[in-house]
This record gives sequence, C-alpha cells and structure tokens, in this order.
Amino acid sequence: MRRRTRRIDERRPDEATVYPGAGSRGARTRLGGALRGALSACLALLAACASADYPDLNLYSVDQDVSLGRRAYEELLSDSATLSAGPEVDTVRRVTERLVASALELDAAHARRFDWEVTVLDAPDVVNAFCLPGGKMAVYSGMLPVSQTDAGLAVVMAHEISHALLRHGTQRASREAAAAGLIAILTDDQKKAERAGIAGSLLLMMPWGRSEESEADLSGLRIMANAGYDPREAVRFWQRMAATGGGAGGGPIGEFLSTHPSERTRIADIRRTLPEVLPLYEAARARP
Repeated sequence: MRRRTRRIDERRPDEATVYPGAGSRGARTRLGGALRGALSACLALLAACASADYPDLNLYSVDQDVSLGRRAYEELLSDSATLSAGPEVDTVRRVTERLVASALELDAAHARRFDWEVTVLDAPDVVNAFCLPGGKMAVYSGMLPVSQTDAGLAVVMAHEISHALLRHGTQRASREAAAAGLIAILTDDQKKAERAGIAGSLLLMMPWGRSEESEADLSGLRIMANAGYDPREAVRFWQRMAATGGGAGGGPIGEFLSTHPSERTRIADIRRTLPEVLPLYEAARARP
C-alpha cells in the first residue's frame, strides 16, 4: 500500500506554521534552547536595567499597585488588632487627610488613581508606619508617642506616602520578578523561581536604598509643607529617632530605623532642601 505523504500545509500548526521542521525531537530541543537563551538574555538585561541605569523601571501598572496593596492590606488587617475611635485615631486621620489632600493639590504622580485609606493598629510596642502600593496606610499606635505632634507624624506619613507615590515597592518587586523569571528559565524549576520571588512579599521588612530614601525625603517635605506642616520638624524628628534608637538597631525604634536608613547625611540633606520647600509652607499658612 502506498503511504500518503503529507504536504507542509497539512501539518499540525506547531510543526509547520510555528516553526517549520519542528516535528523532530532534535528540532524541538533546539527551538527550546534558542527561546530559553533569548528569554534569559532579555530577563538578564531587564534585571540589570532595573537595578542599575533604569532604577525606576516598573513591570506593574498603577492599577496593579492598587490591587496588590489592597490584597496585602486586607491580609494584614485580618490578623491585626485595630483602633476604631479615640484620640490616636483622630490624630492619624486628621494628619493623613491633610497629606493626601496636599498630594492631590500638588498633582503628585498617581495620587488621584490611588485608593487612599488609613488604619491605626493597636500595637503600643511597635514604632512603625507604612503606606502600601496604591495608597493603603497603617500607623502603629507605638509611633504616636515618638512622633509627639501632628507635624512629627506628618514627617513620617508624608515620607511613607512618597514611597508609594514614587512606586518604590513595585519597582523592587519588578527586580525580584525579573530575577525569579531568570531562575525559572535557566533551571526549569518553577518552585525555585517562586521561592526567589517570595522576597516581593517581604518588601515592608527590607531597608530602602539610599536613592529611594532621598527621593521620599524630598517628596515628603514638599507634601507636608504644602499641607501646612512645618518641614523643619523633619530635622527634629529624625534627630529624635536617632537619639532614642541609639543607632544600634535595637528595640522598636531600632526596628523602624532598620527599614528606614538614617545615615548621618540624611539630616544634612534635609537641611539643604528646606529652602526649596519653606515657601510652600509659608504659602499654606497664608491661606484663609
């Protein structure tokens, strides 16, 4: 019996259309190797760009920032004691409302697209605060005795809000994702890639880099000054934090400083920035 020979156009799409000659195992292996090599090169380049010449490269959209932050916030609140009323809550809401309004007035990037919300966590032994990607904020009650005044709290929260507006969290997650993808391609080990990507869920526990802190300091000073809070309080606040924390990384304040590096040059940088932001403060005070 004569065996019918298939024409090229009768082959399965994965054989003829996608890659002619892919029907052989060797060809498929070569194709897989070629694709893996190309993707590896692309991801390696992406990871290098994200951490070097293009630190603001972000694989996430602003909408994804909002979604990721909302999910993380819900998970956090489900396992945390919160305060719903009282002077601490009144203070936190009053300050953060003014700061968000200031960011909107300054037309800070993405501010209008964020889903702003703040919660006070009932944790008097924890000196910390944060703003997740997308605008979800939390202040641990232990921060309030250290911040002391509305202006002191404004220093902290304007700084944290700025990290979110500058999208530092998802920039870092992008670097982690690029590294995890590279591991998966090079090793064919998805679980290893997932383990490598776990770091993205620990963003709040990792210290920000020098450039990220400087950006958040400058942006935060502008936001708080425009909200009518004296930006000179930033110098006093960081001096107070450094003195109380002892610079040794111990205790609750040391834990806060460990994720917010307070180098000796920080206060000097803030002092140099004050002439730029004090006019915003004076203009805010002059408003009726």
